[in-house]
Amino acid sequence: KTALDALKENGLSVIAVGKIHDIFDGEGITQTYHSDSSVHGMQQTADIMEHSEFEGLCFVNLVDFDAVWGHRRNPEGYAKEVEQFDEKLGELLELMGDEDLLMITADHGNDPTWTGTDHTREQVPLLVYSPSLKEGGKLPETDTFGVIGATVADNFEVKMPEGTIGTSILEQFK
Repeated sequence: KTALDALKENGLSVIAVGKIHDIFDGEGITQTYHSDSSVHGMQQTADIMEHSEFEGLCFVNLVDFDAVWGHRRNPEGYAKEVEQFDEKLGELLELMGDEDLLMITADHGNDPTWTGTDHTREQVPLLVYSPSLKEGGKLPETDTFGVIGATVADNFEVKMPEGTIGTSILEQFK
């Protein structure tokens, strides 16, 4: 069981965009959208935010940074993808309500300037934004992605499934 299962079991939507349905084998997902590209995934996310009334999580995976540009070691393509993402992110921010919470991270590094085709080992960021947040700042480093699931569950006041790891960091940025 994951945070997704906990959200779903508590009557919340868990909308999957991109590879999320595949990554979690459909477990804990209430609705899914296949994306043809990262730009398409961002457009789908904007459409969901603009046209869907839901309470819960919209979980998005943008695979092109990894599969199309990172593994192929194409820094120019990667840079263009970042520019397109930045443009779409600006559109998403305009659609956010005061109580919405945006969390952006990656599951691993994949430096397009490195040698070879494997994932790279740099640390990945966790960027958090909500129109209701009053201050910014640096979050402390953590040793597990478990903080993200725990924080999402805490945001919806849902108890994490027994046996999961990670502690919510929600209070650090509320």
